[in-house]
Amino acid sequence: MPLTKTDVEQMEPNSTMWDSGRGSVPGFGVRRQTKHPSFCIKYSTKGKQRWFTIGRLGAPWTVETARIEAKRLFGLIAAGEDPSVARDRPPGMNVSDLCDRYMVAAEAGAILTRFNRPKKASTLAIDKGRISRHIKPLIGGKAVDEIDSRAVRRLIGDITTGKTAAVVKTKLRGRANVRGGPATAARVADLLSGIMTWAVDEGVIEHNPVHRVRRFRSEARQRFLSNEELGRLGAILAAGKDREAKAFNPHAINIVALLCLSGCRVGEMTGLRWSEVDFGLKCLRLEDTKTGKSLRAIGDPAISILRAQSRIAGSPFVFTGSRRKAPYQGIGKETRRILNAANIEGATPHTLRHTFASVASSLGYSDGTIAGLLGHKGRGVTSRYIHRPDQALASAAQAVSEKINGLLNQAQIPTLPVESTDTTDSS
Repeated sequence: MPLTKTDVEQMEPNSTMWDSGRGSVPGFGVRRQTKHPSFCIKYSTKGKQRWFTIGRLGAPWTVETARIEAKRLFGLIAAGEDPSVARDRPPGMNVSDLCDRYMVAAEAGAILTRFNRPKKASTLAIDKGRISRHIKPLIGGKAVDEIDSRAVRRLIGDITTGKTAAVVKTKLRGRANVRGGPATAARVADLLSGIMTWAVDEGVIEHNPVHRVRRFRSEARQRFLSNEELGRLGAILAAGKDREAKAFNPHAINIVALLCLSGCRVGEMTGLRWSEVDFGLKCLRLEDTKTGKSLRAIGDPAISILRAQSRIAGSPFVFTGSRRKAPYQGIGKETRRILNAANIEGATPHTLRHTFASVASSLGYSDGTIAGLLGHKGRGVTSRYIHRPDQALASAAQAVSEKINGLLNQAQIPTLPVESTDTTDSS
């Protein structure tokens, strides 16, 4: 029989009754868990069973009004909408609010990278910049559920054509030249896709509107230095001066040399701590890299540079910045000056990592060995149990380092002395 007011009022605690018989709505019922009976529906969506509470018995919910509401809800379910998601969606949430909530979760470590690790502070800073400089100005005021593939394509097009280009002040004496372009648009779209995926997981929206929207994908950079370019770079490093006879920052000279000789990432070398350098076993025990902790074998030429590096009292860093509690920050600017002085075009600090891998390949080392020298993720499964470098990797690191050292046209790259009172950043 269909539910009646008498049935509902006479329900025992912790009981459930369902609408049945002629004129009933299958899946509509009433539950009394403690004091008050509440009308509800039971339904399935995406293979999951869900309950949705309509409301307590009493104005405005009578048996008849609740039954009418149940019919409406089942109509929405049939059309593909989940009423539970719609109920939990914050009213009036726009993209700007969603981005703010996403960043709060990311800063709390709740957003994981593809390596299943929380985002680093540097990555969070980049995300904030892309949100504030591109996403918010273009679609920040739009409701989240209004964003569809067309809106995403317009966003990508606007960034590509430079609609968000601007010069933005970043700190006391710093600024960011926001140019836009297809590569920037693709990265912003990737970030927006991550935000929307998180919104789906949080029940804010049902589908990610960025999925399947085409965007620019550049080819992987294959740039590495030739033997001749390494020779010119070595001459500049040895002289420690550019063509205008202006001395380079000594930290930059040593960092560039170590990037060539070790294959490390730029951030791994600029942020290197003395506690991470193992002179006895000739390796670096990096605590926090892109892929987590990493053990890297390095050769004698790299060890010699590190041994000659002056230690700054009170600083844990091998390359200390103007503030002793922070590492050196000017490597980007100084590397450009060094490469320009060596007449090397189209290269970046990361090119030196590619060069290390290229030389290792030319010496006949396998992809697996080169991945181990570079600290790629593939070797991370067993690295937690290893406390000393693999002998094969140590031998390879020595051979590659010696080869590159020879190509730099010097037996040993001289290290310029670093005075603690004169250490300054270039940026």
